Amino acid sequence: MKVEIIKRGTLAHIPSASGVEVVDGIIYVIGDDSKSLFALNHNLEILQKQELFESEYADHERIPKKIKPDLECMSHIKINGYDYILINGSGSKDNRDDGYLVKLPTKFNKKFFTQKIDFKPLYKLLRANEEIVNDGKLNLEATAYSDQFFILLNRANKKGNNAALVFNTEEMQVFVAENHEMIPFPEVFTYQLPAIGGVPTGFSGACLIDDKLFFTASAEDTEDAVEDGDVAGSLVGWMQVNYQGKRKGNTQRSLSEIKATATITEGGNVFLGKVESICIYEKDSDHKYIAIAVTDSDGGDSELLMLEINL
Repeated sequence: MKVEIIKRGTLAHIPSASGVEVVDGIIYVIGDDSKSLFALNHNLEILQKQELFESEYADHERIPKKIKPDLECMSHIKINGYDYILINGSGSKDNRDDGYLVKLPTKFNKKFFTQKIDFKPLYKLLRANEEIVNDGKLNLEATAYSDQFFILLNRANKKGNNAALVFNTEEMQVFVAENHEMIPFPEVFTYQLPAIGGVPTGFSGACLIDDKLFFTASAEDTEDAVEDGDVAGSLVGWMQVNYQGKRKGNTQRSLSEIKATATITEGGNVFLGKVESICIYEKDSDHKYIAIAVTDSDGGDSELLMLEINL
């Protein structure tokens, strides 16, 4: 497997990019310390901004770490045939349990519609699961969506587990769209990820296409789910998805072991940025994909990367 950066650009006025999706040619980006969802064109120009919550800080300003919502998880989902962006907080602190369901504009209604989601009941359940948190904290960093599965990825730094949480999509949709009291329960799979330069990696992004779950992981030298550290690089990997796995009587795993990983390179050298999210932009063949990813420099400019992935 090989992953190479083929193009990169600065995301001006978007702090701490943490999630990216492409819907009908529009690039949607969130930042973990920003109050807005940004819609961009292919020149990375901001077309629209949708405020998710009220804040004294402007769209381009960073909300201080102590009070930021830490919006790390983002996925494009369908509900009743309409396009939505679902955004989750990381759950790494009590004030990071909120989420937002954003209905995207249509040709009949050009406005966004935002609904706040309280993930606290679900996150409380996840925090109590040692298979997920181990001796660390809950630290949700990515979501991936298909008609059947909704997948959350929990990040380990030097503590905790790198874990994939596989939910039934219909159950998650009911919980999110209707604020239902019925809390969905996941299958949990834990993974050992390779280190980069001696620094352990942790899940940071994910997307589903066909029967593959692509993920990113970054090597950040920190033991804490809240504090940042020096970055040694990032990688892309993939797992096989078995859509029969959650059906009654089927003994196969919903997610395979990791099939392959590759450190992200640029010009043959290890890319030292912290990749936070990924979405597949184009499928050239069963073995070649073009992806879009975003980076968070923890204080500097966010970037958007175009990646060529060869399996």
